[in-house]
Amino acid sequence: MPVRYRYHLNLAGGLYLGITMLVGFASTVRPNNLLVWIFGFLLSLVVISGLTSGGALFRLTMRRLDPLHGRVDRPLVVRYSVRGGSRYLPLFDVRITESGRGADRSDGWWTYAEPASAWVMHAGPGETVHGEAVFVPRRRGRMRFDAFEARSSFPFGLVGKSVTVRQEMETLIFPRTLPIRENEIDRLLGGGVGGGRAGSGLGSAGEYAGLREYRPGDSIRSIAWKRSRVGETPVVVQRAIPAPPRLILLLDLRRPTERLRFERGVDPREREEAAITLAASLAESSIRGGVEVGLRIAGIDLPEIPIRGGRRHLDRMLAHLASIDLEEGREDRTRAVPAPNVAAMVAIHVDRVDVAIGHERCWHLLPSNLEDLVERNPDRLAPSDDRDSPKGSEVAA
Repeated sequence: MPVRYRYHLNLAGGLYLGITMLVGFASTVRPNNLLVWIFGFLLSLVVISGLTSGGALFRLTMRRLDPLHGRVDRPLVVRYSVRGGSRYLPLFDVRITESGRGADRSDGWWTYAEPASAWVMHAGPGETVHGEAVFVPRRRGRMRFDAFEARSSFPFGLVGKSVTVRQEMETLIFPRTLPIRENEIDRLLGGGVGGGRAGSGLGSAGEYAGLREYRPGDSIRSIAWKRSRVGETPVVVQRAIPAPPRLILLLDLRRPTERLRFERGVDPREREEAAITLAASLAESSIRGGVEVGLRIAGIDLPEIPIRGGRRHLDRMLAHLASIDLEEGREDRTRAVPAPNVAAMVAIHVDRVDVAIGHERCWHLLPSNLEDLVERNPDRLAPSDDRDSPKGSEVAA
């Protein structure tokens, strides 16, 4: 990693150096022992300040640790590993900041969040310490880091030295999510599609799956007394564990941004981002409620996410939504629609509803429906059976 060292003279140091030069000039014009001693003392403080800060930061080793991923409007902690290279001088008052602000890049960290800095109070000679900077991303996407800088003006704050290290790195910022009410998730599932299916696992509740011998730990209530013979090992009724409900989210991004139709004053790009937020919110709330969720994106060349559950699957879906590039070209074609008995389905549109992309039990939502799902505004959603006027979906003129 390329390293660059620089000295800095701040405002206080400039004023101090100016006063020092005036005293030096006075001691030269009218030699006086007191002025000479004062000039020497003032000059020695400048030298000591530069040597102390410079010597402590000489051969400094820094590394930015991988921040994994972030989330819009949530703190993103970026950690830095700092190790002093001096054998004798410790580090004091080191501030670490990201550089590169103002460069001509649309994916730089400064386009995602306000500047933040990490602070290291002290590190002994050869000791490795860590500092943390907290960013709050304001938009989703790939947040790229380039160079970062460590600066210290210890001990007097007059002359400082900075060490700049270039380490390119990127982290994925997930979309913003809002909690969806559980009863709304149940309504979208259409009575729990998939809730009555038998899963591949075996348990003590659900549909009948067969008989087996009793094993220690089995409930007495599961013993089939009529099938068990006296003197032999009891027989236990084995049942299949019911599979969780299943939901498919279909995000409709087939129309380019410039072709979206809204009222005057509405930003189409903000509505597209709101549709992505709605999809992410439904995915997170559904998976946390025990629903298996799949994701399909119409109009963007991204692979489909199969129906699964769990935290890791949720991260995969959010990463998929975060990687959507709305500047890319759109494909005006629909995705294959599964049968209604396979999974419940929710289609999320940007400007107007197109009931042709979902099956007959599919729900069709717009970004404006998110407020209803979160703010307890009842009875605003209805399935797409009413093809002439889909309720719960505002169709833009």
